[in-house]
Amino acid sequence: MSKRSVIHETIVVEREYGAPIERTFAAFAQAQERARWDVPDEGWEVTELIEEFRVGGRERSRFGPKGDPRYFSDGLYLDIQPNARIITAGTMHDRDVRMTCTLATLEFYPSARGTRLILTDQSVYFGAEKPTDRRGGWGTILDNLERHVEGKH
Repeated sequence: MSKRSVIHETIVVEREYGAPIERTFAAFAQAQERARWDVPDEGWEVTELIEEFRVGGRERSRFGPKGDPRYFSDGLYLDIQPNARIITAGTMHDRDVRMTCTLATLEFYPSARGTRLILTDQSVYFGAEKPTDRRGGWGTILDNLERHVEGKH
């Protein structure tokens, strides 16, 4: 039996934010805002972000360590329910090498603090990135989102 060429993994992360759903949802819907917080490490930057926030719209970004924006993400918005749900499908590359294909679902619910966010990342990994890398990246990104929507920059 030969070794599998891909790894499949589903990651589910739940967070609560001290901001209303409308505020939390808007942080994903507005490209200028998103570029401020959507990176998996403090030493990283977003150098390009094109976002057509509508069903069928494209989402493209280039990001990476400061001075080395080696990663490229290209996706499509499959479903958007304002202040309730965002579903995307896309790929991520390290320079010209495809690393992953992902279906991501973001669900927004009211909570005692303001917003309960459930992120479900269903990915296929081709070797360069591992599920543990992605889980850690989402952790940092969602921490950044908390600081952003709660005004703690």
